[in-house]
Amino acid sequence: MQLLPGLIDRLPTLVAGGLLIACVATTWPGNARAQGGPAGVVVETIEMRSFTETAPVLGEFVASTSSVVASRIPGLIVEVSVQVGDRVTAGDLLVRLDTELLGIELQAAEAARNEASAGLTVAEADLALAQQAFERIERLKTSPAFSKGQFNDLGQQLQRAQGQIAQAQARIRSADVTIARSRYNLQNAEIRAPFSGTILERQAQPGEYITTGSAVVSLLDGANLEIVADVPAAYVAGLEQGREVAVRLAGGGEYKALVRAVLPRETVSTRTRPVRLLAPFTALDPTDSGVPFAEGQSVTVLVPVSEEKSVLTVPKDALVQARGGWIVYIAEDGKAQPRPVQIGAAVAGRFEVLGGLQEGQQVVVRGNERLQPGQAIMTGPPESGQQGGGGAPAAPEEAASDAGDTPSDEKSGG
Repeated sequence: MQLLPGLIDRLPTLVAGGLLIACVATTWPGNARAQGGPAGVVVETIEMRSFTETAPVLGEFVASTSSVVASRIPGLIVEVSVQVGDRVTAGDLLVRLDTELLGIELQAAEAARNEASAGLTVAEADLALAQQAFERIERLKTSPAFSKGQFNDLGQQLQRAQGQIAQAQARIRSADVTIARSRYNLQNAEIRAPFSGTILERQAQPGEYITTGSAVVSLLDGANLEIVADVPAAYVAGLEQGREVAVRLAGGGEYKALVRAVLPRETVSTRTRPVRLLAPFTALDPTDSGVPFAEGQSVTVLVPVSEEKSVLTVPKDALVQARGGWIVYIAEDGKAQPRPVQIGAAVAGRFEVLGGLQEGQQVVVRGNERLQPGQAIMTGPPESGQQGGGGAPAAPEEAASDAGDTPSDEKSGG
């Protein structure tokens, strides 16, 4: 009692230091734990899930289309429109060559064609005259005025006129070919992207003279990547074309890919065969804020090694490490009752139940760290950002590479 006046005198100091608040917080009669009130928890159901045992195989993204774009004609570079890293679409201009000489060549080819066409007109007129003269002399064969020598001369003139027609037509065809070549050169003086992609390397520089076949840029189609993985030969039997296979990205997240082909080539040293998979998910990595996937980026392919089966599963957050092994808290009649459980392989954020639980039972997945056997509980929805039963076995993306390994995380609990 003698301490009370002194305590009152020191009240402002204690309030400023937070001591009084701490005392009130620990002795306030409304505290639920002190009153033995029910603990707030979240529960989930023990249920059957489809499960296929898998083996992780490291793979990588590869580009289905990647090439070095080359020039089809020789010429002087006057413009390079792209830089390394630029994203281009099919038909975009990459490099422009000087076209002044090509334009002159086209004009010359068109002039030669006009000349050949005029020559054909003259040859056709000569042929008509020769044809008339020959027909006139031919009608006089039975007449005393017929001349054998004149008949032969007019026949030769007719043949000559026919030859000039063929020659003029050949000149026109030659001129047409030259015009087509000139137009081809003019068209290909603008080197355009053959497909959409990203510029990986720029080999051409303005002012440089290049020849036919010279590389100008290296282009990679990053929007249509495939996955390639060297799979043990013992596992490829189940990878038929079109089968859906789970893949795990390095940044986290599990997705589905489709088997496109198992290549008929086996590496003797590793006894593996290359498998190609199509990634039906977006070309942007959903785990990294829209960053594109890259050629050579690693990915884990979960290769099926057993047939699909249904297994009883428990949420990983329900598991608590106890002295004798793993336990879960069953929600029964408003109370938490501990049950020992035997677990097996990881199944998409859950674990296979080998013994100790039954389908349909409700298990505590939030708030189970400090539960006591028989403690009253009150179930409710999960709170945003609330953590689960810390120390539960690792989720599949965090677990050991062998999907069948038993988790070994340590946790103190009920």
